[in-house]
Amino acid sequence: MPKTIFGTTEKSNFILNMGQTTVRKWITGLLCACIILPLIGSALIVGLNGSNAFLGAFLYATGFSCILFYLVLLLRKDIKFKDCPAAFLIAALALLAFASYYRVVLSGASQDAINTAMLGEMGRYEGLLALFAYFGIFLLATAVMKYSSVKLVFDILIGAGIVQAIVAVMQHIPWDFPSDFRKLPALVLMKDVHLSSGLSDSPIFYGSFLTLVSGVAIAGAMYEKNVTRARVYGCSAVLFFLTGLFTSSVVPLIGIGSALVILVINEFTAGKGGTKFESGVLKSSRKRLAALILAFAAVFGLVFAFQGINLKDKPNAQGEAVWRDKSIAYTDAFSRLFIISAPSPVNYDSHWKIGAERSLIIIKDHPILGVGPDLMAKYQLYNDDLIVDGIDRSYNEYLYTAATRGIPSLLVYIALLGMTFVQLFKGVKQFAADREKWFRPALLAAVLAYSVQAFFSASAITVAPFFWLLAGIAWSKFSDEKE
Repeated sequence: MPKTIFGTTEKSNFILNMGQTTVRKWITGLLCACIILPLIGSALIVGLNGSNAFLGAFLYATGFSCILFYLVLLLRKDIKFKDCPAAFLIAALALLAFASYYRVVLSGASQDAINTAMLGEMGRYEGLLALFAYFGIFLLATAVMKYSSVKLVFDILIGAGIVQAIVAVMQHIPWDFPSDFRKLPALVLMKDVHLSSGLSDSPIFYGSFLTLVSGVAIAGAMYEKNVTRARVYGCSAVLFFLTGLFTSSVVPLIGIGSALVILVINEFTAGKGGTKFESGVLKSSRKRLAALILAFAAVFGLVFAFQGINLKDKPNAQGEAVWRDKSIAYTDAFSRLFIISAPSPVNYDSHWKIGAERSLIIIKDHPILGVGPDLMAKYQLYNDDLIVDGIDRSYNEYLYTAATRGIPSLLVYIALLGMTFVQLFKGVKQFAADREKWFRPALLAAVLAYSVQAFFSASAITVAPFFWLLAGIAWSKFSDEKE
């Protein structure tokens, strides 16, 4: 008997009666849309001033579509909720996020604060709805059933990276290409700079995005047997590293460096001789890795020689150096979005120290459910003791999670990451047995490196969906058919 809902006709329930091949195509198509639609939205936002209010709309369109289709898969019994331990942790994160939002509602907060907890801070839009969208993308990604689907997602993600890198290069050139980071007015700089932010809305967030795509690109360049694809991935990895240097932030260096180290370790532990290839000039994964490292070194040397690697600002009157990332953070939140107060001209602490101190104060005041999704900025603006040098992000994703959604949310998030890492390391063992499954070390490098740089960066709706997508794929169970 065909499956129906509430006695409706078979025709109206065509989704429930789709064949397995069609279902796989829908899953792949929706996950690809989770990359393409936000990219299109970000491109419109960069080109049109004042249009960033639509940032959340592109995320909601894809994220909630993923939730609906995941429910369809459950109804069809293509997947079972109990078969994926991560699904229970995602459900716990969703419930805690909703409870955090509802605490704001019940606390008698202003309507402005309630709206922010739901939709997110102006220009950030990472409120409750965005969190639910992330979780939906993760859940649907756990249902990927084919290796070829993962490779297609990777190709589109690398394509998105190339588009952002081209934009980043154009932002770095001293001409009138749209950019909010031509100069950093928040603090005095060593010289006039043209920082790259791609389509990620901030040089720091762009560094987080580069971490994800670089993990995939380096792994593909090392292990893909198709020479053309391997070359595209390799050139992309070098381009990503180049534009990372154009951010004048340490975040892409930490992220891309972590991805490279992870893949170097994987290369020398997953097999004695590495992967061998029959075609191409570089006939082994280790030769390709050596070529990539040399290319990175050459790019670093050229940028250092011709423009310098500017990670610190001009020393202040006391001779102390201020991280340029602080200028980026305050330019982004104060001079661009006007969601925090102006930074104090006499405070030379890094934004990481300020963010950590403020986060710990908030965690002490609201340890269970946090201050509310994306309400860190408003909490400080409404508090006379914290308004000076207020900051809208901890620039440490773990502290920020505890501050805005509570310590239980942080513990569940850490448990989810830990279990995902276990899955990823199991996948690397599969790669050691079958070197064509290079998407396994690619996922490990991207997700683990992102988790490392998260100690120095912040989640953003222009980047986080890609992280949740890749983390979800780590939980996928693939068919045994030969791809």
